[in-house]
Formats: sequence, C-alpha cells, structure tokens
Amino acid sequence: MLIFGLRHRSSRSACRVTISRLPEQLPTQMELEQRVRAVERRERQLDQALAALASQREQLAAIQAEYERRREGLLERTREVEAERRRLRAERAEVVAHGLSQNHALH
Repeated sequence: MLIFGLRHRSSRSACRVTISRLPEQLPTQMELEQRVRAVERRERQLDQALAALASQREQLAAIQAEYERRREGLLERTREVEAERRRLRAERAEVVAHGLSQNHALH
C-alpha cells in the first residue's frame, strides 16, 4: 500500500523519512543572476589558472630539454678530457721510460 508516495512497511519495522527543509524564502531573480555571474567569474579565473599551469608546464619541459642537452654536452666533454688525460699520462710514461733508458745507457 502506498501512502503519500512512500511504500508502507509492516508495522514491526520502523522507517525514517528525512525531508529537506525548504528555504524560507526562494532567491529572487536578481540573486540568482548574481550567483550565476559569480560562478561565471570563478570559471574564468579557473580557466586562466589552467592556462597559466599549461604555460608553466611547457616552460618546464623546455628547461628540462635544455638541461638534458647541456648535461649530454658536459658528459661528452668529460669523456674528451679523460681521454686527453690518459693520452698525456701515456706520453709522459714514454718520456720517463725513454729518459731512464738513456740514463741507464750512459752508465
């Protein structure tokens, strides 16, 4: 059996119904328009914030790419310097060995 849109349950079980209170006064057309304008203003602010974040993301990506490019350049330069150092050490060892052989030959 339906009573006022609610299904009737057996008398043994209790049923609670919550009814939202209606505002004492409905907002006026002017108040609704003000709310709509406030919501639209906030949406514009959020759109601007999203655009700013997207721009910052692009800048960060560009900075990261530049960082990686420079990092690779530094790694390459480090390899070049280490190769040059190995070459100089080998050359110095040859010079010392040659000098020792000449000194040993003189004695």
